[in-house]
Amino acid sequence: MKTLLERAKGSPLEIITNYSAPVGTIALLSPYAQQITYLNFIHDRWTDVQRFSEVNSGPLPLLRTLEINADFRMAGFPDPVVLLSLLLFGGAVNLKQFVLRSHRSPFLNHFVFPNLTTFELSITQAEVFRASELLNFLEASPVLRNVHMRIIVNISLEGVARGRVVTLPRVQTFSLAMNGGVSGYDLAAHISCPSASHALLTQEKRTEDMNAGQDTLIFPTTPSWNAIARQYTRSPVEAVTLEIKPSSEELATTYTLTFRSLDMTVIRLGLEVPEKDDNINELQMSFEDAALEVFSQASRTIREHPRLPDVKRLCIRWTPVIPNLIQLRSMANEIERLFKSVGPLDELTLDDCDLRPYLTPFLDLPGFEDMEQPITFPPIKEISILHPSTAGDGEEWVAAVAELAKSQHALGIPFERVTVRAEKFPMAMAEMLKPWVGEADCYRERYVRAYD
Repeated sequence: MKTLLERAKGSPLEIITNYSAPVGTIALLSPYAQQITYLNFIHDRWTDVQRFSEVNSGPLPLLRTLEINADFRMAGFPDPVVLLSLLLFGGAVNLKQFVLRSHRSPFLNHFVFPNLTTFELSITQAEVFRASELLNFLEASPVLRNVHMRIIVNISLEGVARGRVVTLPRVQTFSLAMNGGVSGYDLAAHISCPSASHALLTQEKRTEDMNAGQDTLIFPTTPSWNAIARQYTRSPVEAVTLEIKPSSEELATTYTLTFRSLDMTVIRLGLEVPEKDDNINELQMSFEDAALEVFSQASRTIREHPRLPDVKRLCIRWTPVIPNLIQLRSMANEIERLFKSVGPLDELTLDDCDLRPYLTPFLDLPGFEDMEQPITFPPIKEISILHPSTAGDGEEWVAAVAELAKSQHALGIPFERVTVRAEKFPMAMAEMLKPWVGEADCYRERYVRAYD
């Protein structure tokens, strides 16, 4: 090691340590510390990180990237509960990128990097994560541009003032993945990224965690959501997309609710539910039940958006076919509430959707005879029906779409344009729609779903 360092002379150094480097080896680096540009701790204990910082406690003017993977968990090598040093790597005043992955407390109160531009944090096994430490760290990093965090532990907001908001004026991309519950969204509500072009808030949980039904909040509560919408959106929201689909490998189901503003700012709320675990004995929520629960809460979140009247484009991509009439009625009621809440739309897109909840008044479905009035669509310039997932030859739903167009025409709010792309429908569909819409654009189109 000594020979290699002598040969390096004044060249920049990239240092990678793996498992408890001897103190003597670390000490050899001390005369060369000012040449270190990259420092990576792989599977080290916090005691090792602290020792390295103490031995090389002087200026680190060239250090630009610091990575700490403090997940050393072998028996007999426990991490300390409290670090002794007040500040770690305090000499790295020009650090630009800080990557911190830890199975225990991240000890963020021991780091201050005033010129940091990229921060990546992953906490996956601590008993509790203190949000106050994170907010203090972010507040001391005023030039951050990219923040990506995965906090899959309980988040404590103890000690965080109700009205405290840490503003990150230069952040362009922000993401926070959390492990269920509302605390992650509450944490996001304490952070403002007024210049961010992309913000992603994602939950990671299993369907058995959703069996609590309405007690399980998938999307933010109204106060948190309104705060997030104000703090991460610079201009009115122009488009909303809800997508529910299994992954192509069938390892997880993804649910995303995306809000896009006029200036192309994007807020995406996400939920990832891994495939069923055969080792879990508890009754799990079915894919269809989980999808319906997500749709219900997504509908509520859309309705409660503070800038909802500005929305001009609504897109729903719903992969599952609804298996029974109880779920079909519940879905139809949610759709009715959603449509009543939005204003005039430039475009409504139903992609890969089961059309029955939208067309229940115009289909011969048992159990729906007592519906008092058809679902009234808001004024829409263009409605696009792409690759409907209903079974059969399509003649029934095609006739129902024509009846829907006729109903909207009778209400004085006809569709200006109807676009249909499907594998099976009568060739005369455009003629069926023509008396009731401004323009009909209907084509057969072969479609292969991602999970087929």
